Amino acid sequence: MNSNSFEPEIFVLYCGRGLANNNYLPEGTKKADGFKARFIMMPCSSKVETAYVVKLIEQGIDGVILVACPEEQCQFLVGSTRARARVKYARTLLDEAGMNATRVGVVHRHQLTSDDIITIAQEHANTVRPLGQNPMRSTR
Repeated sequence: MNSNSFEPEIFVLYCGRGLANNNYLPEGTKKADGFKARFIMMPCSSKVETAYVVKLIEQGIDGVILVACPEEQCQFLVGSTRARARVKYARTLLDEAGMNATRVGVVHRHQLTSDDIITIAQEHANTVRPLGQNPMRSTR
């Protein structure tokens, strides 16, 4: 498949506390220009477990991006720090398994609108697109 025509499937996990007031992004899968994304809001980014992130890649998701609060703005003080460490470990495991670690990432942002989260998903899709389809993806 030509990497220019490849439409990656991105899983976006984001901290609900990072949203600007009165912003809401309905959960579920959305088709966007050049990629497909599934958005899941969490109460805190620290709730993401390394095994869950790796499992998403194992199940064929092309990329996972975690959107966490900036560390100094985390309501739970260490949530963003924990999230970053877990993503870093997941990336290490993916590298050891021969997968490209850039399929998984974390960004720290605050006061996000739904458009901001979609833009973050687009940026991660652009990062993943040159890698091509996840080789773990079964025929669907």
